[in-house]
Amino acid sequence: MLVLLMMISAFLSKESCRALVMTNVDKPEIKIIPDTMVTEGNTGTLQCHVTSKTRPFIQWFKKVDDTLYNPPTDLTFDLNGQLFTVLKPGQMEEGPGNVYSSPLVLESVTEADEGLYACLASNRFGMSQHFTNLYITSVLSTTPTP
Repeated sequence: MLVLLMMISAFLSKESCRALVMTNVDKPEIKIIPDTMVTEGNTGTLQCHVTSKTRPFIQWFKKVDDTLYNPPTDLTFDLNGQLFTVLKPGQMEEGPGNVYSSPLVLESVTEADEGLYACLASNRFGMSQHFTNLYITSVLSTTPTP
């Protein structure tokens, strides 16, 4: 009986290790998202390209001022020590090679749209995140506002 329990325990440990290895291999990977500069009043598009063996869930977030949401609300959450709010999900497109895209389209951008954005991709094996900045320039200027 003891030998049988040891064999079951060893088998479960191997399966757990196998599942853990698969999780690290099969979690979605986000291609680096470059910072984007858009002129005020124009449409800005942030692209999130995800490689995943299974269809991922992709969601965009925007960093918010901690002082405006103190204490945090149901609309905000902490991501790497910074407060973010959930944005309306965009249309996800599937491309060749298990690559999925989810653009965040911001129409008629203003200075309020400027800031840090996060793309989060998840599937049943794990999640990945990547951050990018959106800079807004005025019509008269070609440099980002501080």
